[in-house]
Amino acid sequence: MTAPGAPATPVPLRVALAFAAEAEARGVPYAIGGALALGVWGYPRGTLDVDLNVFVEPAQLDAVFDALQAVGATVDRVAARSRAERDGMFVATLAGMQLDVFTPSIPFSHEAARTRRRVHVEALAQSADFLSAEAIAVFKLLFFRGKDRVDLERLVASQPALDVAYVRARLVEMLGEDDVRVAFWDEQRRRFRPDAPAV
Repeated sequence: MTAPGAPATPVPLRVALAFAAEAEARGVPYAIGGALALGVWGYPRGTLDVDLNVFVEPAQLDAVFDALQAVGATVDRVAARSRAERDGMFVATLAGMQLDVFTPSIPFSHEAARTRRRVHVEALAQSADFLSAEAIAVFKLLFFRGKDRVDLERLVASQPALDVAYVRARLVEMLGEDDVRVAFWDEQRRRFRPDAPAV
């Protein structure tokens, strides 16, 4: 797939792609997420930070730290390792920009790794792995903050190829049929994708 990119490529995208190159050089499986991935799947919005998913075991975190430092980011390895174990994520910084790095903390993380998509960013003549639209939807449904609900509405409205039944199935597996997030997702399907299979 090809993402056209904007004439003035946002700095966060440059940072994410630089990390992607360094991660690949070290054999680190990863996917760019957050607002940058939303932009790939048809709903661009501004962002001042970078979300990165790395699909590694704790013993492989040093390679992730090396990749971050290779692009100029600062990361406290001891604190990052501890937070990754506790919270499933840690933070690095680069010239005032925050890089949120998510590590596997739930079984769906491995499904997100399996379904990531290779995208070519024409503006920077580089390809990288991004979370799939379906994985973004699942993660945002799990977080379920106000901004996540807005993003989900716009993602469903702007992405006609989104597999809404797949997202619902993964959500029910984790949360059960009666969870409010399942009801929210069903409402988005009725609003924006009434012809799509519900399950």
